[in-house]
This record gives sequence, C-alpha cells and structure tokens, in this order.
Amino acid sequence: MAGALQKIATGARSLLTGLGMTMGELWRTLVRRKAVTLQYPHEKPELSAAYRSAIQLIRFEDTGTHDCVACLACQQICPSFCIAIDGEKVEGLKKQRATEFTMDFALCSLCGLCIDVCPTTTLEYSKLYDQAGYTRDWEMDLLEPFREDEERFREEQRAREAEAAAEKARAAEAAKAAKAAKAAAAAGGEGEA
Repeated sequence: MAGALQKIATGARSLLTGLGMTMGELWRTLVRRKAVTLQYPHEKPELSAAYRSAIQLIRFEDTGTHDCVACLACQQICPSFCIAIDGEKVEGLKKQRATEFTMDFALCSLCGLCIDVCPTTTLEYSKLYDQAGYTRDWEMDLLEPFREDEERFREEQRAREAEAAAEKARAAEAAKAAKAAKAAAAAGGEGEA
C-alpha cells in the first residue's frame, strides 16, 4: 500500500512540475506577446548553416555561371545512384563542360559525398525546404538556371583563353628576343677579349 501511495505522489509531483512549466511559458508568452510560431508562407524561417536540402550548382560571380567540368566524380561516388551527368568538349575551350546534370531527389540521401568530392567546388546544399508534390518524380535538371547564360559564358571564355594564349605567345617571343640579345652581348664581349 505504501508503494502505491508513493507512486501516486511521484506522479502528482511530476504532473504539477509539468503544468508549472507549461503555465510559466504561457504567462511569459502572454506578457511578452511574442509568438513562437511563424505565419507561413508570409514569414520564412531562418535556416541554420548546417541545413541540408537538395543539391544545387553554385553560380560563381566572376563567370556568372557554374564550373562543372563533367568529371563524373560525384556520379561515381554517389551511393544512391541518383546523379546522371553528360558533358562535351567545347571547341575553343580547354575544359569540358557539363551539358546534362540531373538528380533524382527521391533517391538522394543527402549524404554530401558529391559535394566533398567535387574538384571545382561547384556543388552545395540548397536552402529549399518547402518542396512538395503529388508524384514521385523528383528528377531535376540542375543546369536549368544556367542554360540561357551558357552560350555567353562560352564566348567570353573563348575570348579569355585566346587572350591568355596571345599573352603567352608575346611572353615567349619577348623571352626569345631577350635570350638572343644576351647571346649577342656575350658574343660581342668574347670578340673584344
């Protein structure tokens, strides 16, 4: 009988402790008038830096586009086999460019291996949190936001690479002329001696 009364007393104490905390929070909320909920979709939540959502390609400021070179490292390391990439060597460019980059987010486990292995650091987690759908078709083309800028980027990159090649040729020509001048000066110095 004493054990039963002790259990009742312990339960009552636990109940009163919980109710005390609840009433204290209710009172603080009423006094401060600060809501703890957001009025979604009018207010957006602040996401932590560690929040993991769908993978996306990074738009670099200096080029205005992504830097995926279709090396297939992310596709090969993916344990979920949800990445499909296709690329081509573009005439006039040194690097290969991705022409197709699709991910099936229904399969993606958000492990982050693709982000870690990317040699150009062009992959990151997006901040999408409100994706919903009625089908299981979550295959997304990650290059879609970059399609309209791709041709402009290729032309600018060709121009940059042509300018770099011309600069390299000028530097080689200047080095060759300096070497010839040095050899001529050395030959002139030997003739006087």
